[in-house]
Amino acid sequence: MSSKASERLSYIVRWTGHIPQSVLTLRLLTDRLPSARAFLSLLVTLSITLSFVGGSAASDGQARFQTIGALVGSRAFSLVGWEWQALGEKIQSWRSGVGAGLTTEQERAVVLGYIEGMRRVRTAQERVNRLVSLDAAPDELAQARSDLADLRQRQAGRRPLAEAVIQRQVGQMLIDTGLGINGAPVPPVNFTFTEPPQILIISPRQEIRNVYARMLVPDIDSAEAGQKEGAIAAQTDYSAYITKIGGLGAYPTMVVESTNIEWLVSTVAHEWVHNYLTLFPLGMRFGSSPELTTLNETVADIVGDEIGRRVLLHFYPEFAPRPIRQAQTQTAPTPAEPEDPSVFDFNREMGKTRRQVDELLANGDYLAAEQYMESQRQVFVENGYHLRVLNQAYFAFHGSYATGGASSSPIGAQLQELQRKTPDDIAGFLHTVRWFTSAADLARVLEMAKP
Repeated sequence: MSSKASERLSYIVRWTGHIPQSVLTLRLLTDRLPSARAFLSLLVTLSITLSFVGGSAASDGQARFQTIGALVGSRAFSLVGWEWQALGEKIQSWRSGVGAGLTTEQERAVVLGYIEGMRRVRTAQERVNRLVSLDAAPDELAQARSDLADLRQRQAGRRPLAEAVIQRQVGQMLIDTGLGINGAPVPPVNFTFTEPPQILIISPRQEIRNVYARMLVPDIDSAEAGQKEGAIAAQTDYSAYITKIGGLGAYPTMVVESTNIEWLVSTVAHEWVHNYLTLFPLGMRFGSSPELTTLNETVADIVGDEIGRRVLLHFYPEFAPRPIRQAQTQTAPTPAEPEDPSVFDFNREMGKTRRQVDELLANGDYLAAEQYMESQRQVFVENGYHLRVLNQAYFAFHGSYATGGASSSPIGAQLQELQRKTPDDIAGFLHTVRWFTSAADLARVLEMAKP
């Protein structure tokens, strides 16, 4: 890349999964304003051109990105089209006052009923899949499909109310935590249950670095994903990884349906944090460097998990993790039990894998790193974690979340240390980190906080 500025422009164009709100708004407006659309087209063209100026292998990189685009272009996802429809639904819900006036118990019944509906849909889908695999009688299969369609239609009717309730509950916890203005979270909590797009991540084989990302349609199955990853590797010599995601920080945010209420509310809060951070330097710089991507994702993880825990404790205490339910009566924390090395731990094993891969790549032996990753993938599969892919692109994506085992970044531990210094002030934590423009800012704040 010729400069940090051109790298950021190029990244925003390619990493459409995390376009800032202001850019999304501009994209929506350009569908109605031809002159603005022409200007945006010029800006995109310029950014792509700049991103390949000044490097010795720039033309080769550009050609390989074009090859990747051709291989997956027919399966690309239109974020703008989805945004236009989702915003229209949210405006209609707001005008209709969906969810207004419900009691806390009624709200609980709405959400828990919707989750139970999800379970029924999944059970019906599994029945259809089983009948297809058994080559069942046409009448029996047709009835199963009809039952599934009826359940999905009922869920679609319940969805706007369930979304409105969860939005209010997460919003209330944000306000109670100090993350609101005049009694409302800013921006408002807005999400839609949907099947989010999948994401294609590209990394060089010689290092772990995200150099290209593109959103793809949700219905790519594992066989097609593997075929496209293989084709990209064969034609570009890049490492490729296609994966599903749990949410997307557009506006409204996308959140995949889940029967796990803890995961669900934490994900809604996580994606809200991304929306919030786009209003401040940290979020504005998302994607401008690997460390800033990691900072953004890890902050969203920490704050999202904390807000999610508070939602559970306040509205659904029976689903709160055990330490939270006990926190009201315990006066001192229970000492953590030592890790049992005989028990397979995903994060521990993934952390060990990442460290070994980093060492092999640092020594220039990427072929040995790839052989090691494949052998480790089989270890994970043998222990019940059915990883389809474990390669450089896998780590380039999952390593952005510094609290997970796939990351080798110290940022996760540093942010957790900063948060522990203010355990009851998640708003203060977010108000501090939102101004960060580099990992050096985090290190400086931690140094200042030392006694």
